[in-house]
Amino acid sequence: MVPSNQKTPLQEQISALLQQYEAAPYPEMPVDQPVQLDAVTLYQHNLTTPYYLLHRQVVSLQDKVILDVGCGSGYTSLRLAIANPGAKVIGIDVSPTSITMARERLAQAQHLPVEFHVLSVEELPTLEMQFDYINCDEVLYILPDPAAALRVMKRMLKPCGILRANLHSAIQRQHFYRAQQMLSLLGVFHEKAGATETNLVRELMTAMPDWVDLKEKTWTPDASGRVSDQMIRMNYLLQGDKGYTIPELFALLNSVGLRFVDMVNWQQWNLPLLFGSLEEMPAWIGFTLPQFSYEKQLQLYELIHPIHRLLDFWCTHTETQPAGPLPFHWCVPGLKLSDRIFLHPQLQTATARAALEDCIAHNRPFALEPHLPILGVKPILLDSRLAACLLPLWDRPHTVEAIAQLWQHLQPLHPCTLSPISLDNALEAVSDLLEMLLPNLYVMVEHHD
Repeated sequence: MVPSNQKTPLQEQISALLQQYEAAPYPEMPVDQPVQLDAVTLYQHNLTTPYYLLHRQVVSLQDKVILDVGCGSGYTSLRLAIANPGAKVIGIDVSPTSITMARERLAQAQHLPVEFHVLSVEELPTLEMQFDYINCDEVLYILPDPAAALRVMKRMLKPCGILRANLHSAIQRQHFYRAQQMLSLLGVFHEKAGATETNLVRELMTAMPDWVDLKEKTWTPDASGRVSDQMIRMNYLLQGDKGYTIPELFALLNSVGLRFVDMVNWQQWNLPLLFGSLEEMPAWIGFTLPQFSYEKQLQLYELIHPIHRLLDFWCTHTETQPAGPLPFHWCVPGLKLSDRIFLHPQLQTATARAALEDCIAHNRPFALEPHLPILGVKPILLDSRLAACLLPLWDRPHTVEAIAQLWQHLQPLHPCTLSPISLDNALEAVSDLLEMLLPNLYVMVEHHD
């Protein structure tokens, strides 16, 4: 039995975490700094993306409720609100100082539907709510019992809801774990590590020549030549930091009854690209891969090319049946005339539309990347004459047939035959374009018979 004045190991871990984030709320950006609206982050935070991967439906965001677990100083919560217009966001964190900072940040925003509470994951049921989407970003890998936390969040997730979480990669982060062990031996890595310890780490690492393995693998100054205090705290001195492998991620989900949906950055887990292309891959590997489960393919990628700091994933209730094969990009649906096509919300901006119209007017290729730069996807240049078929999607979704008909009427004569373009030719051209854009969800399709 632990004496009343002595903390258990679990209580000590929680106390260390609380002290770390009370001393230095994360992220440390000033509360009056505007929230960055980069398209990649909004694309990943938009509920539309994982909901479509799972349910093959374009969800209405109106009145959806989103939970941001471990919201820290509130920066991600505001991003979630901006990425999901019409939804309400509730941020929770165990650190009162972080929540105070989050509320100050919210006061600088323009009437975003966000609220903040000082709560631990275990206290979530006191909210007496269920959520359409739970965001648990950069939190799970520092919790003393991630399985217990997932079970609580699962109870708060609606039957068709989606949970986003991530774990630190044990392979990619192995050198930082070496650094933490070194600092522990030196008495610098402990639960009360603060400004003094941060300075000691900087002094130690700066004193090492650049050829020293640990410095070469972990010490990465920014453009000004400095490594920030936050970078040191979040890597060298991060309390509770644990690493996981792909098999351990899937085992964790199975143990709590959650179904894996996909990696948040699934485009960056593409095995054939490690060999240049599918055609350049050794034939025996090409024959073997289709027999592998997605878990095994991810594990193989992790062993060959462990570049991802986070194993960043979406999951849902085991009982929730996906509307099609998972993952989505294994089986992109074929198109029918009656299928409705939607433009992804993060591409559906006035800026993107104006750029497309300008390319059409001046007969220039239209580049998707400046408007939705998806990491791991090669830049796509579209023939602006063909890309004109997408213009109606900025107003509302249309069927494949309607898109082809509208585009057919806009076209001049066929360049080879000088005869009017037939509807069949228009359907073929439009379908080929849409099927090229579907795997990365630049557009989304809902089947309608």
